[in-house]
Amino acid sequence: MVFTMLTVVLFAQKGNFKLDQEYTISKTGAINLRSSDAKVFVTGSDRSTAHVKIERSIVSKGFVWGNEDFSVNVEEENGNLIIREREGGIRVGVIGYYHESYKIEIEAPPGVSLTIQGDDGDYFIKNINGSIVLDMDDADAELQGCSGNKFFFRLDDGDISMDRGQGELEIVADDADVEIRNAQFTVIRAEVDDGDLNIETSLSSNGNYSFDSEDGAIILNITSGGGTFDIRHDDGRVVTEGNFRSLQKDEDQTRLLLADGSAKVNIRLDDGRVKLSALN
Repeated sequence: MVFTMLTVVLFAQKGNFKLDQEYTISKTGAINLRSSDAKVFVTGSDRSTAHVKIERSIVSKGFVWGNEDFSVNVEEENGNLIIREREGGIRVGVIGYYHESYKIEIEAPPGVSLTIQGDDGDYFIKNINGSIVLDMDDADAELQGCSGNKFFFRLDDGDISMDRGQGELEIVADDADVEIRNAQFTVIRAEVDDGDLNIETSLSSNGNYSFDSEDGAIILNITSGGGTFDIRHDDGRVVTEGNFRSLQKDEDQTRLLLADGSAKVNIRLDDGRVKLSALN
């Protein structure tokens, strides 16, 4: 029994990790982060280096079988920063109480690009003006003040919200919900299953926008511009608000024109619904 209690204490100690350090990074470099189950804050600020602060602590009471070796490797490479979480060992089981507190804070020049590979966790990204790639499972992400021109999101059950956006947006998602406001996208490519897309954007002249959904909802709020909307649907429902002109309405296809614009909007859905609103 004494040996078992000693194992529990050693396990808790090995699960703890602390890092607080400055790293060299180019003003237009890239941050590549791989983590899981963490609260992550990435902030762009007027600075010439990257400040990385990581704190992870384990509190357990009772019996824990197994062992855990946890560490985070940070590498400077050609003006970029690579941050990799490494976790070894096997936790067999817990009888009692087990709590993990895990937080990552990164401050970097605002012109950097960001790539995140994450599992469960929460991601808060602010004032990052390079390209942003989020490849996540059940994680949630909130983007504020990010003025880059390229965004790529791949996620399963997580949610994403943005308070602005421009340039090119690509989304590949399952049950995820995505909400974007105050955007000026020129290209959108989105494939979702059961999740909902709620996007407020202008339509660019000669812009291309494509949406493919199974059972989810596609809500587009058009702030300016116009174009042709080609909607293919099975059991889906199409609702419009504003100055849309009907070009075709069949059992499986609806075509609309907004403001004689030249943008092309293609929408494919099965049992989902489409709501189009012209705010201009």
